[in-house]
Formats: sequence, structure tokens, C-alpha cells
Amino acid sequence: MNEIKVKIGKNGTYTNVTKLVKKVTVAGRRGDAPRTLTAILSDSEQYTRATANSGEGQNVFFYSKKKELFRGILMTDNRSNKRTLSIKAYDNCIYLCNNKGNFSFKNKTATYIFQYCLKQLGLPLGAAANTVYVIGELIKKNTTYWDVIEDALSQTYYATGIRYYVSSEKGKIYLRKRREQTSMPLLSLDTNIKTYEMSRSIYNTRTRLTLITSKGNSKGSTIDSALEKKIGRFSDIESVDEDITQTEINQRIKTFKMEKGIIDKDLKVSATGDTRCVSGKCAYVKISPLGVERIMFIEEDTHTFENGHHTMDLKLSYDKTSGTSSGGSSSSKSKSGGNKYKVTANSGLNLRSGPNAGVIATIPHGETVTWDGKSEGSWYHVQYNGTWGYASSSWLEKA
Repeated sequence: MNEIKVKIGKNGTYTNVTKLVKKVTVAGRRGDAPRTLTAILSDSEQYTRATANSGEGQNVFFYSKKKELFRGILMTDNRSNKRTLSIKAYDNCIYLCNNKGNFSFKNKTATYIFQYCLKQLGLPLGAAANTVYVIGELIKKNTTYWDVIEDALSQTYYATGIRYYVSSEKGKIYLRKRREQTSMPLLSLDTNIKTYEMSRSIYNTRTRLTLITSKGNSKGSTIDSALEKKIGRFSDIESVDEDITQTEINQRIKTFKMEKGIIDKDLKVSATGDTRCVSGKCAYVKISPLGVERIMFIEEDTHTFENGHHTMDLKLSYDKTSGTSSGGSSSSKSKSGGNKYKVTANSGLNLRSGPNAGVIATIPHGETVTWDGKSEGSWYHVQYNGTWGYASSSWLEKA
């Protein structure tokens, strides 16, 4: 049974409406600014009715097991003859979406643009990762603050291959680099996955890229001949500055191959709820029938709390999991010349998704693993049979 709590109110005066709650859903998606909460409450004369009014600037707080999962502004309330009250709230990133302006930035980073937008709207800043890359010029007229931030982050991604995402937590807004966490939830058929669905598509796949300046000069190109023989020719053109450097050209081509030079694969799962599974973060996924055993990033999440139970529906990115600037998956990070270690534990050594996290494999006694030099305390980040995870260094000796 899941312990939840819902409060509605403003200016420090809140009403606990938990007893009226029938169902709560919290959802988010990468690329969308705000997370949302929808709830269905009883609205009958036999109860003290909830005083929810979206025109009063009320806020909604939601907790699960005493942990705050959502806070935001009540945007919609709806009562019906079914004697129910439906509400929908958005976290404070909604102000980035529902305000427009004119913008002109020269030689600024996405970090600067993000902080500028928050300051203009009076939104509280949590922290902002340093995106480093300097955007030559970004001019937008009559557009939302969110569109400007997304444009800046998109340009940064195509120039560096590094993704960043915006999130609101406890009323403060953060800009974070999307990276693999040292500790993450495990999703598997043996533990929590109820249903899964994997799909493939070449609709957005491109086999050729040409980089063109505003004057029509070509600055570079690439062709994936092997893929083109299989699926046919699909070409793309991207605009670049006249003074683009060779390093920047190489990165644009590298990012293109990572983003569009592949066959899209998506994985959708329904599972027992885990509040750590939110858009922008990652999970270790193990589904043997699909041959999946790897770290994947969460693109969309929907958490449902109903009748004392917590379930979730997730969409995970299959190939575009860039925890670093390389954009590769963890299963492809093998480093030649890495340190080799032998397992000394007689009963085998558990390989975990993170220090003290879920077990993803058991390495038999005497087997060899590769350590990439990364560690968390006494835990080594190692590879075994193509899978990366964490193992206790106490049971490893130099091979």
C-alpha cells in the first residue's frame, strides 16, 4: 500500500484533501518544461468538499511516503454530476511556457540564457550546469521563454553532443547535464516490469548530411553507405556559420550520426512504481527476451497512485543515451588497455547497477572483469560480458 498526501491552498494556508483522493497521476516528458499532476477527488455532500479554485492562484503539493514528488500551481478544476472533482496542476516551469517576449543574445552560453529567463520572470534558481559552449547569436521574436531555452540547449547539443534538461524540484528550477547516475533503479522482468513493448522505425533516419552556410558554401558532409544500401537514400542539410571550425564540423557530424544516423528504437514498459524513475534520469534495464541489458534514459514517465498502489509507465531511449559527450551506451564503453581484475569470491561476485544497488549479474569465481578507473568508495565500475556495473573491490585482485 502506498502512503500519499495531497494539499491544496496558498500563502502558507493549506487543506489536506488526502481522504478525498481517488486517483493521482504525475507525469513528465523530456522536452516539455513542466511536470503535471492530475487528480480525481470525491465531491459529495457527505464529505467536507475540497475548496479547489484555479482562479485563486492556489498551489498543489503531493507527497508519497513523506517525500515531496510535486508542487505546482492549480490550473484547472472541474466538478461534475458524477460527484467528483478533477484537478490539474503544473509545476512552476509553466511560467516559462506561458510567457512570451523578444530575445537577442550574442556570444552567450545556454547557461546564461537559462539564468536570464528565470531572472526576467522572477523564478527561483536551484542550480545551473555550465554548458560551456558559446552560441554566436540567438534571436527570437514573440516566442516563449521555454522556446528560447530549448533552442539554446538544442544548439549546445548539436555542437557538443551533450544533453541538458530543465526540472523543477521543491519550487526551484534546475538546469542539469543528462548523465548516467552511479546509483539507479533496476527494471527487469524478474523484479518489477509487468509489460513491455519495443518498436523500431526508420522514419527519422538519415543516411547523408551536408553542412551549408547562409552563402551556400559547403563546410562538410558525411554518407553512411552501408546503411543507405539497406534502406535507401535519406538526406539532410544543416545550416552552419561561415567561421565554423573543423573541430565544430567534426562534432556536428558526430552528433548527426548519433542522433539521426541510426534506426530509432523505443522501449515502453509498465512496472511497479519507483519514484526515482523520472524523465531525464536513467535506469538499468534487463529484458532477456529482447536481449536488453543496459543503462537507458527515461524520456517519458507517468506515475499513477490509485487504491493504495503505485504503478508507472515509462518510455526509454534505446540508443541515444549520452551520459557523456560521446553519446554512447554503457554497453559500448569498453576501453582497450583497461585494468584487468579477477574475481576471488568463491560464491561469485554480484555486479550491481550502482553501489549497493540492484544486482544485474553474478560474476563467477575466477572470471576476469575490466575496470575503467572509475570508483565510488570501495566500489569499482567494471565490465563483464559486455555489461557495465559496480562490484565490490574487496573481492577483486589484479589479474
